[in-house]
Amino acid sequence: MRWKWRKWTAVVSAPLLVAWYFCRPVLVLHYSSQAREPVAYILNENDRVTRRQLSPGGAVRFYTPMFARPDTWIEVSLPLASRDGVIIKPPFSRVDLYIDHFAKIERTDVKYGFFDRFQ
Repeated sequence: MRWKWRKWTAVVSAPLLVAWYFCRPVLVLHYSSQAREPVAYILNENDRVTRRQLSPGGAVRFYTPMFARPDTWIEVSLPLASRDGVIIKPPFSRVDLYIDHFAKIERTDVKYGFFDRFQ
């Protein structure tokens, strides 16, 4: 009898956890396909720092916490190329940050609808 209860608990909770993972707010960096070389970026999410490169025409997606604290912030900067940067504060559902071929932040689109994060 116990194994049936455990089995149903797993069957019900596994899809909920997967949905929770993929329904988090998202930040997407888009780099122009007209660029000639990769751009280095730094993503600082509440002092959790990620340093990587983005190839021309590439895009990278970062998931953020589902229920962010009110003092949460995310900073994206391009320190080696143009020294451009932007600070993003919740609430948001999806943020698209576009980097042009000169490695400058061209525009930032912030969307607030729940289903916008799945585009």
